[in-house]
Amino acid sequence: MFGKKKETNTLNVMYYEGLPGFIQDFPCTIILENDALVIKKINPDLIVKLPFNQVISIDAMPENNFLVQYHNTAGTTSKAGTKFYYVFKYTSSAGEPKHLAFWDVSAKTMNQVLNFREEVMHCAAPSEYTL
Repeated sequence: MFGKKKETNTLNVMYYEGLPGFIQDFPCTIILENDALVIKKINPDLIVKLPFNQVISIDAMPENNFLVQYHNTAGTTSKAGTKFYYVFKYTSSAGEPKHLAFWDVSAKTMNQVLNFREEVMHCAAPSEYTL
């Protein structure tokens, strides 16, 4: 009623890895558009677009699982609460498999990421594929 309505197509997360020009552990915004994810950072401004048709999967996992799977190490850096990592696997424009990683400690962000995943994978999912 009072105040600004929160946009449901926007995620505010901390960047971790996969994007040149972005600083690790600094905030960024991921916006769900009609056919792409738009990732923005400020100071200096930088915008990256990831078309839905290049997205392979979007995974959410606790920090310990992320570190084991992507960095072959166990442990955690979180001092209070659980840090969740959001991994966007995609095929680069050169045809190489790659991933982007972001993190946050809010359960609300987890729900938003799962909603993003449903929307993106619905648009990106092929109706047929070959093994």
